[in-house]
Amino acid sequence: MKQNRRRGTALGAMVLAGGLALGACGTSGGSSASSAGNAAVRAPGAAPQAGAADKAAAGNAGSGAKTTGGTTSAQLQAAQAARSMIYTGEIQLRTGGVAAAAKLAETLVKSVGGYVDSEVTGTVGTLPYVPYPQASTATGGGSTTQSLATPTDASGESAQLVLRVPAAAYDGVYNQLLTFGTVLAQQRAAQDVTQQVVDINSRVKSEQASVDRVRALYAKAQSIADVTALEQDLTQRESDLESLEAQQQALASQTSMSTVTLELYAKATAPAAPHGKSVGGAAGSALKSGWHALYLTFRWLLVALSAVLPFLVPIGLLMWLVQVLARRRQRPQKDAEQQHEAQPEPAGNGPSSSSD
Repeated sequence: MKQNRRRGTALGAMVLAGGLALGACGTSGGSSASSAGNAAVRAPGAAPQAGAADKAAAGNAGSGAKTTGGTTSAQLQAAQAARSMIYTGEIQLRTGGVAAAAKLAETLVKSVGGYVDSEVTGTVGTLPYVPYPQASTATGGGSTTQSLATPTDASGESAQLVLRVPAAAYDGVYNQLLTFGTVLAQQRAAQDVTQQVVDINSRVKSEQASVDRVRALYAKAQSIADVTALEQDLTQRESDLESLEAQQQALASQTSMSTVTLELYAKATAPAAPHGKSVGGAAGSALKSGWHALYLTFRWLLVALSAVLPFLVPIGLLMWLVQVLARRRQRPQKDAEQQHEAQPEPAGNGPSSSSD
């Protein structure tokens, strides 16, 4: 009888230990297992009851696993909902005031927590080419969308703004920008880079752990050969880690801040005049061209005179001085000639006449 009680006690202890183990999966499972163990201790001969308790504990444990499985599914669904997306867009507008529209766009972007990444203003044809924003290709992603071509009828003042907008406000800002003028063209794109983000985060974590291990070995190195080898390995791993972190930051920037390129144009090109002209129109056009040529001629002469005038003044003074000096030199000679001509010839020296 004592031996049976000892066996019952041992069996109860084993069942109790099993119940405690199952308690990590569910409280209800642990309570059922403890109840089954206590029943075995109180009535060692009640084997059917102990078996029922074990079945109840197993059932409770199974229900706990289902609960755990349900929580995991919910977490997976939440993870799928929180995807990493890159939003880009390009808008071409015609507006009566390019500067005013650009100011409105800047105010709108700043009101939602964004900023103007770049802004270029000028006339059509003089602005630099602004490529369509592309997703990072460091992890295998990338967009192949091309930028919109400049409208063929665009002329006058224009502006190009690259706007960075929080991803949550992208749709609202994009739709509001469309109301700032007449829409000439637009395009937008969305790229899912969730896999790239997960991959780059995992690679960064692994590379960081590798760097930490090499640093620990480098700190414990004793010989010069080990120090040299570990130092080279550590330098290479740190370089790889910095490259991965740069890719991680680029993806984080693209997913957190969307990009919208806004192009503003002032007016359309005036329609070309018809080729055919009447006789009166041709005569008027010729007269207009003649007057314009005459104006250009007088204008050229005036410009030439203005350019030469600073040199004419000193040249004229120099010529006047030369003439004055020349006259002074010639005056004594003239006076001498006049005096010589005024003197009478001496008498008695001429031929004499004889009379018969």
